[in-house]
Amino acid sequence: MREASEPMAIFVDHPLVPVLKNPVNLGLLQDYAREAQRQLVIISQDALVESLAEELGITWYESEASLGAALGVLKADDVTDSSDPIFEPLVSTSLRRPTLQRWLVLAMAVLAVGLLYYTLTPKVTVLVTPKLLIYQERIELLGVGPHATNVDMGNLPVLPLHVVKAVLETEATVSTTGSQVIGTNAAQGVAVFINEGDQAVTVPQGTQVHTGTGVVFVTHGAVTVPGRSTEYFLDVAAGVKAGQKEVQIIAVEKGEGGNVAAGRIREFSDAKLAASLVVRNPEATTGGASVQKMIVTEDDLRQAEAICRRQAQLRAGEILQGKAAEAGSVLVLESVRLEDVSLEPSIGIGSEGQAVQVVARFEAQGQSFRRKDLGEVLQQELERKVSPDLALFEPRFEIEQLVAVPQGQTIAIEADVKVPVYRRFVAKDLAGLLAGLRLQDVGELAKALDAESILVQPSKMEYLPRFAHWIKVEVGMPEATVASTGP
Repeated sequence: MREASEPMAIFVDHPLVPVLKNPVNLGLLQDYAREAQRQLVIISQDALVESLAEELGITWYESEASLGAALGVLKADDVTDSSDPIFEPLVSTSLRRPTLQRWLVLAMAVLAVGLLYYTLTPKVTVLVTPKLLIYQERIELLGVGPHATNVDMGNLPVLPLHVVKAVLETEATVSTTGSQVIGTNAAQGVAVFINEGDQAVTVPQGTQVHTGTGVVFVTHGAVTVPGRSTEYFLDVAAGVKAGQKEVQIIAVEKGEGGNVAAGRIREFSDAKLAASLVVRNPEATTGGASVQKMIVTEDDLRQAEAICRRQAQLRAGEILQGKAAEAGSVLVLESVRLEDVSLEPSIGIGSEGQAVQVVARFEAQGQSFRRKDLGEVLQQELERKVSPDLALFEPRFEIEQLVAVPQGQTIAIEADVKVPVYRRFVAKDLAGLLAGLRLQDVGELAKALDAESILVQPSKMEYLPRFAHWIKVEVGMPEATVASTGP
């Protein structure tokens, strides 16, 4: 093109030479034409070449005849089919053989591509398997029930809680501790009425006499106590003797309390008789008997209720946990509460009996959380707390300890969680660490990086390549069969 003197450079597209179908080649050809100050013309019937020529602003014609007509060499009436044997093409086309210079350029290009390929192609492949680690973390949560209002959440993650209820019935039998003494027989004896007056005194039946401590007796029959009399000896007055009369007496109340010693009965209940007579029992009264019976007291019922409540507390957790499990939830045992519903004793307070049976009913209520909700909250917190160079292996957690403390409308929860994790390895960074490393030192590097293994392929070498881009690093997933101490 540089050596030609014609002002126009005409290129005919040949079906066997696809050089003009490349936009880069057409662009270079256009630059060369401009540099040589030539007008570039393309003759082609290929739609791709025509489209590329229009995009680059290159003049093109479908045939030589069209070009001749455009240049005014041929008239429009003279434009005929190029297949006509009379028609002589304006431009002849032929394939030019490559010159030696072009062969050298092509050889250098191939050599450069090969060298570039050799330089950039990795020489070894390194397979890195991370070690499975156990990450431990204490996570604080705030359990909030559905009816909680005006709760200060703070910055703690919220775990939704659900109410679980059940009615429990327990019973307990306790021995009665109250006692009552009941008399079976009344004491009996003899009382002597002494009359120091001159007139006889009649004591009716049923007259009451008693001891100083209040043990009361009644006379069994009516008696007349004579007045005092003078005693003579050989017609000589020897003294004055008070009138006396014995009478059978019976204790008013049955029981051993009526057995009193001799001389203890000294008083009349009737003041008039007390002014006229004196009463004494010369001998102890006997025959009084009593038995002791057990009765129910208020303390007995309280003790039975306490036993029922303890039984209900032991059963409440198990029963509520069963109901929570049916809904896929876990009961917070610390939240279990009991409310009294009813208390039914077999006998009432003061009733006789050796034992009393009590049936108590309680309403048990507790808070529960769904396992799915807990897992989602723990996963979010672990992803937030875990170091950026670590990744969760699987969303499975092992909760070593779960402590819950009810706080009014909420429950403060602390969970000690274990979760499997592994190190995030960046292939580029690993390649930089491995570059130039002795093969026998790769194992020590694996330990330092928390890698389960680092395999080099091919393995028959003493040193790894000195350049990082010659090392292709492939990072796999850890094996789930191993679990080591956390970072």
